[in-house]
Amino acid sequence: MNTVADRMSKTVVSVSENDPVETVAKVFLESGHHLLPVLDAEGKVTGVITEHDLIDAHRQVHLPTVISILDSVIPVAGLQEYREELRKVTAVDAKGLASRRHLILARPEDTLEDAADRMFEHHVHALPVVDEEGHLLGILSRSDILRGLLARQ
Repeated sequence: MNTVADRMSKTVVSVSENDPVETVAKVFLESGHHLLPVLDAEGKVTGVITEHDLIDAHRQVHLPTVISILDSVIPVAGLQEYREELRKVTAVDAKGLASRRHLILARPEDTLEDAADRMFEHHVHALPVVDEEGHLLGILSRSDILRGLLARQ
């Protein structure tokens, strides 16, 4: 059985929580990766940044639609999206830009099928692989899974 540990890349490009947003952008450009794990001082994964997150950080923030009834302002929709946009555009470092919503992880003992299901379900291109304490061990990409599936044939 192919496990995540059998196919993950052990050399991982990551960023530190304290890295400025400009450094994160340079790492994306130089590495060609689509997702970067964000690590704390102990090497634990605290979030991930995607190219989408970085691009969103430079978009114009759209105010949520509200209605006013009897001197009360009630958001119609989009309040959560507004908070997320505001968080990204005000980020000055990787920690502020990192998404915990997209923090989908894999464990070394997971099967490739389970990891592939997780990627598909959460629409992510790669999964950071962590140990029991959350330390980064590697990363599993869609290409790694494809290589594992083709190796079986």
